[in-house]
Amino acid sequence: ADPLYRYLPAGADDRELARALAAHLDGRAVDEYVIAEQGLRELLTRPGAGTVLVKWVRLGLMLEWIRARFPGLALVQIIRHPVPLFLSWRQRAWDPGFNLQQLLSQPALMSGPLAPFADAMGRAEGFWEQAAAFWGAMTWMQYRAHRAPWLLVEHEWICLDAEPRIRLLADRLGLPVGDGLPRFLSPRRDQASGPGYGPPRDPAAEVHKWRDAVSAAELAAVAGVLEAFDLPFYPGLAPDRFEAPGSLSAQETQASRTRTSSNIRA
Repeated sequence: ADPLYRYLPAGADDRELARALAAHLDGRAVDEYVIAEQGLRELLTRPGAGTVLVKWVRLGLMLEWIRARFPGLALVQIIRHPVPLFLSWRQRAWDPGFNLQQLLSQPALMSGPLAPFADAMGRAEGFWEQAAAFWGAMTWMQYRAHRAPWLLVEHEWICLDAEPRIRLLADRLGLPVGDGLPRFLSPRRDQASGPGYGPPRDPAAEVHKWRDAVSAAELAAVAGVLEAFDLPFYPGLAPDRFEAPGSLSAQETQASRTRTSSNIRA
């Protein structure tokens, strides 16, 4: 399998990978991705930063190993709705069949944690089914690995009320929020803030904008595959339903209900 999709159980020994991840967590890693995603100001101020934020996209199959090697790590697991993600893959000509094969080719993975889903994954055909099988397997591995105090949150939940929810996330992590957050989130901000900031966009508009780009048959293909995984994310593929136990959105909803109930009794 491609090293980016390698399954690594908690007890595995990989000292080279541990050293590489430690370098990133210490802010010592500089590669073409780091340079591309940060402006000159960020690169120059890194040595004096009190907090290092690392975005890992391809390590979903080794989260239990990461917890065992870095027990004090503050980690936020972000789940994204599958359909806009698949549309992004298609735009970039990424082949979900290749990604899916990286999982199916690993006996320890397919006879271990993904064994219940082997048939559904092996039967997937075509772009939408294979993408759904890959997303379902990777998301199930993320959900399986989740333990407090790690935070679990849906991308769309943040988008729908971005500023207060980012502040809540930062508060849970014990991090300060700079004065520039409202400007960063504004769809009217300028694009000269550094290459890592990307184009300006309205976060709330991101949640539903994909609906006209996918057919009913394509949605049915995704839903049919994901049914086998029985995941608690986005029931009915609704991008604004957040019911996953343990997620930050569910915790906030429960806290809101508790506050409302207390106010009624008062």
